[in-house]
Amino acid sequence: MIDAIVGFFSALLAGLGIGGGGLLVIYLVLYRQAEQLAAQGVNLLFFLFSSGAAMLVHFKKRKIPLVFVGLISAFGVIGAIIGSNVAKIMPAEAVRMVFGALLIVSGTITLFK
Repeated sequence: MIDAIVGFFSALLAGLGIGGGGLLVIYLVLYRQAEQLAAQGVNLLFFLFSSGAAMLVHFKKRKIPLVFVGLISAFGVIGAIIGSNVAKIMPAEAVRMVFGALLIVSGTITLFK
């Protein structure tokens, strides 16, 4: 039941653009004792569905330039391939530290904007 509640609120926050996916990873690692890479994999799967729903709404309202989508998608795929290969060779604790640091930096930037 707790997992469903956390999933609901993560989806709600992600839909609002607040970053529910980062919170989902924290929950999975700290509360469910999942490994960092597994938690990030679940987060990516979660993101596919939540972003897909949001993208449909924006496409319907015609607020997404397709050239921009293609460019960002191409760089996203390249970054995902590079990132997954780097994560494979890094120790799990280092992945956790880097992910935590990125969350802190991202949160700080968002806080002061």
